This record gives sequence, C-alpha cells and structure tokens, in this order.
Amino acid sequence: MGIDSGNLSDWLGKQDSESEDEGQDQVTGSTTGGGSNQEPVVVWEAANLMEAQIVKGRLESEGIPAIFRGEALGSIYGFTTGGLAATDVLVPAALAEKAVEILHSEVEWEESEESDEDLPEA
Repeated sequence: MGIDSGNLSDWLGKQDSESEDEGQDQVTGSTTGGGSNQEPVVVWEAANLMEAQIVKGRLESEGIPAIFRGEALGSIYGFTTGGLAATDVLVPAALAEKAVEILHSEVEWEESEESDEDLPEA
C-alpha cells in the first residue's frame, strides 16, 4: 500500500511547485496562529525545574504567558543540578523585553497588617 504524496502535501498545507502559479507569492499559515513576534524566546536560564516554575509564576502574575523547556530526563529522574536539570523559560518575542525587565526588577513586598499576636498558636 502506497501513500499518494500529492494528498499528503495538501494535508500538511504545502503545495507542489507544479501547482503554484508563476509570479504569485503564496503565504502559508502557521498552525500556532502567530507570526514572528509570537515565536517563543528564552528570557531566563534556570538551574532546575523548580527555579523555572518560580520564574514562570512571576511572569504570569504580571500577565505575561510563559512556558519552560528542558531535558525530559531531568524531570523524569528529578535532577536538581547539572546540565540535565537546566530549564529555559520562554515568552512570546513581543513580550520578551518587558519580561526581562520584570525579572531583573526588585520585588516589593507589602507589609501584613497582622501581627504575631493575631496568629493562631500551633
């Protein structure tokens, strides 16, 4: 049983060079729905998955979507140090500058109005 490569290329959104009209540029759409400004870029190189999760949470609390990328073996075996534990945090290219600014800024903590006397005893 063979595969008809013409149908396969249509299914993948590609066209054979024979079927393209000469003189017309064809633009193919991306399955991710974004252009070059939506491509993820690395804004933080974390030492391990835990650090990457903290950085991702910081960015998401500021409204910046983030993902992380690392070696699968590091997650599977729970490595916390070394090359297999290293994890990159990525954001859309359009938000990268803002994300780096946030990550390099100092966090301001609000003082809690509760005192130690208000806390329940253990």
